[in-house]
Amino acid sequence: MLDIQKLKKNSLSEALTCSLSVSDSRGEEIAKLVPIGNWALNDRNLLYLFASWRKTFNRFFLTQFETSAQSTASYLKNLSIAQSNRIFFAIYLGDNLIGHMGLSNIVKEEALTDNFIRGKSGGHSDLMYFAEKTLLTWAFEELKVKTITGIVMSNNFMAMSLHERFGFEIEERHHLKKIVSKNSTTLEKCDEIEATEKFYLDIIKLHKSSFLASLNI
Repeated sequence: MLDIQKLKKNSLSEALTCSLSVSDSRGEEIAKLVPIGNWALNDRNLLYLFASWRKTFNRFFLTQFETSAQSTASYLKNLSIAQSNRIFFAIYLGDNLIGHMGLSNIVKEEALTDNFIRGKSGGHSDLMYFAEKTLLTWAFEELKVKTITGIVMSNNFMAMSLHERFGFEIEERHHLKKIVSKNSTTLEKCDEIEATEKFYLDIIKLHKSSFLASLNI
């Protein structure tokens, strides 16, 4: 399996040399997936945008808290860059940072989708489809995984519809209860009688064969 730590570069120029090219159906490049490394920790614009997008889409995360550029830098350093089983990509449209996506829990033949967010509009109308296609293709071909799992709130309709286009199917559905503490709000799996939310936590899964079928391969 590919050593993903080698993709986490110290400078943006180095990171660009190992970025993943996102192409449309005609094979024309429409964006790049640039792997996050130490270079990102000194990019104030990136840290600000990542924090802002996390705040905007907080409701679709199991743990909801106040974000900042500082907390984002700490997260990237300790929970992404330092983790050998995790890879995070910034989505660039030219020089314009528009979103991010990644994979975590990469072990043997499995991986987990991680932090899919489009924070800005612009570019190809189906850019996120082609970005996810690029990431999934890379995971199956380069990381040699056979299954990819996702964790999605059932009310996150855009994310679910995007994943379904590649053949993701719901494997499990869980009720959720909200737990509020001083600095954060957490949604936890629970029995139906304890549920406080009307939506669910869906565990979705994609097998390589289903992915290839979705691409008519």
